[in-house]
Amino acid sequence: MSSEVHIRKRVVCLARDGSSRQAGEACAALRGVKGVRLAEPINNYRLKLVYSLEDLSFELIEGLLRELGFRLDDRLFAILRRNIYQYLEDTAREKIQVAEEQRKLVCDLDPDVAQDEPEKYWTKYR
Repeated sequence: MSSEVHIRKRVVCLARDGSSRQAGEACAALRGVKGVRLAEPINNYRLKLVYSLEDLSFELIEGLLRELGFRLDDRLFAILRRNIYQYLEDTAREKIQVAEEQRKLVCDLDPDVAQDEPEKYWTKYR
């Protein structure tokens, strides 16, 4: 099956209370992420995003944007749209059998810290 079948094109709407250049800044941050094929601003608060479901999901992208300090549009229509994207993509990723370990962005953690001791890890950064 062609990998083009698993490409998704989305419009991401950011909150209008931040920087007037936040769409451009968000695009710059997303361009280096594996699986993102295109990230370009439409206007100051909206961006066009093309990515592969084999590497990413909208939920992962949304989480990354929030972690980087970008606020997504929280109006009702935008929330409904994001939930529909997530549902459809979860179903599609399950059908193409994306492994569970591929469903999350990978972070480099200290291998000496056991996963059941998160407090020990975070004390270095407090």
